[in-house]
Amino acid sequence: MIKLYFNEYHFNSISSTSDYASENTDKIKTPAIISADEQTQGRGRKGRSFYSPAHSGLYFTILIKTENPPDNITPAAAVAVCRAIENLSDLKPKIKWVNDVFLNNKKVCGILCEAYIRNNEGYVSIGIGINLTTKDFPENLSQAGSIGSIDKNSLIAEISDFIGSYFEYPCKFDIVSEYNKRLFIKGMNITYTLDNEENQATVIGINENCNLLVRNSDGKEIILSSGEISIHI
Repeated sequence: MIKLYFNEYHFNSISSTSDYASENTDKIKTPAIISADEQTQGRGRKGRSFYSPAHSGLYFTILIKTENPPDNITPAAAVAVCRAIENLSDLKPKIKWVNDVFLNNKKVCGILCEAYIRNNEGYVSIGIGINLTTKDFPENLSQAGSIGSIDKNSLIAEISDFIGSYFEYPCKFDIVSEYNKRLFIKGMNITYTLDNEENQATVIGINENCNLLVRNSDGKEIILSSGEISIHI
């Protein structure tokens, strides 16, 4: 299987690797990996900040030029992170729908996937932040944790190889199965927010599109393709 060759751009400090990717598509030779030792304005979904202190985490964005990205990009990225950690350690990370990786009931990785058009060309940006040895988290990040010391270059190589191969040969991968076996919230009671309304539900599982299947407190089963969920650990 032929792997994509990624052009690498590294910074000691940057506001956000994803912002750099989005704002500099005319300068970046794709496919590319933009990484940094520190992010001063790291961000996650819905504009939330992602704590990115210097040297204690892995922060990078994969930028691929494509008009027709394969399905389930975010689940594939979560699977890529888990597989990389598993291959390089004895750890067994799990996935919280839709884009968070957990270890020992603590969030250790966030993923932000974005698609956009620049100069009439399509791009997919996959931002990944992994807490390696970070210890002192802000008070509002009580569920954050770290995975420990794993070589950054090896992690980037494992993750980018998987994602690159998935873009080139999506039919070779069973992302739904890989994602589902690591999904740790099945059977758990959750609160989900949809259209600014909170609901209580129990997680049933996922469907073929990695949408979340839940049973509301009134017994009604619904499919969540978007929205926010919170778990109580």
